[in-house]
Amino acid sequence: MAETTKNETKAGKKQDAQNFSHSAAEMFKSFAEKMPKIDREDMLNKHRKNLETLSDAQKMIMEVLKTITQLQSQFVRQSFDEINESLREVMRNPTSQDKISIHADKIKETMAKAVDHSSNIANVILKSNLDVYNLVQDRFKENVESLQKKATHH
Repeated sequence: MAETTKNETKAGKKQDAQNFSHSAAEMFKSFAEKMPKIDREDMLNKHRKNLETLSDAQKMIMEVLKTITQLQSQFVRQSFDEINESLREVMRNPTSQDKISIHADKIKETMAKAVDHSSNIANVILKSNLDVYNLVQDRFKENVESLQKKATHH
C-alpha cells in the first residue's frame, strides 16, 4: 500500500508539473498575441542607418582632428620662423635699441597671433561639435518619427 501511495504522489507531482507547463505555455501564447509584431527588416535597417550615422560622425571628428593638427603645425612653424628671423636681426647688431624694440614688438605680435589662432581652433572645434551633434540628433529624430508613425498605424 505504501508503494501505491508513492506512485500516486509521483503521478500527482507529474500531473501538477504538466498542468503548470500547460498553464505557462497558455500564458506565454496569450502574452505573445498581445505584443505588437516586430518588423525585423525595418529594425535591422534602422540599426544599419544608426551605425552609418555614427560612422559619418566618426569621419567628421577625424577630419576635424586632421585640420586642427595641420593648423597647429602650420602655426608653430610660422611662429618659430618669425621669432627666429626677429632674433637674427637683433643679433646682427645687439646694441641697437631700435632692433631690440622691434624684436619686442615682434614677440607681442606673435603672441597676439597665438591668441587669434587659439580662437580659430576653438571655433573649428565648436563648429565640428555642433555638426556631429546635429547629425546624430537628426538620426534620433528620424527614429522617433518612425516609431510614432508605427504606433499610430497599429
